[in-house]
Amino acid sequence: MPAPRRPLELTLERVVVDPHGGAPITVRVTARIEPGPSGSTPPGGSLSEELARLREELDAAVATIAPGASPSRADRPLEELVEAYRPRQPELLELLRDEGELTLGEYETLRRHLDAPAPVRPPPAGIPITERPIAAAPLETDRAPSMPRAVDDLIRQFQIASLKQAGAVRARRQISFEEYMALKRHFAAQPAA
Repeated sequence: MPAPRRPLELTLERVVVDPHGGAPITVRVTARIEPGPSGSTPPGGSLSEELARLREELDAAVATIAPGASPSRADRPLEELVEAYRPRQPELLELLRDEGELTLGEYETLRRHLDAPAPVRPPPAGIPITERPIAAAPLETDRAPSMPRAVDDLIRQFQIASLKQAGAVRARRQISFEEYMALKRHFAAQPAA
């Protein structure tokens, strides 16, 4: 026989600053939900409905106890919010707002940040495109021909005497990956001097 279900307690609290006294006030409301005859909690309703009702009671209690009160903490800057929450979906921001993790102002700031288009980063200034690391160079600047050239032609044209020099030529996107691999096999086959 399963153990009888115990009552469930839902508690919401909010810390506000009284505009008259300036000291923080904690307002807390709690609802005790007794299990129904079948053991379901809450009987005849869902927890989300009960939580919404409790949230309305908390708002009314704050308005009665400290009219004109404001949230106890100031809105955090955007950089701190992005670092703390790394927002990706608006639904998660809404949950954080509903749970009291975000103030309304913080929620609006993060929504604007999330809805804004990603900034286009300009290329690093002062470094010619041929001198940047291979991962930073766009593929459209690749000057290597579509058909791989012969190893002897590459060695002669670019005066390549070692695999290290071949890597430097590849980094400047003057040879293709296939040509670099052919040069690598060529230098690996030569006995070390």
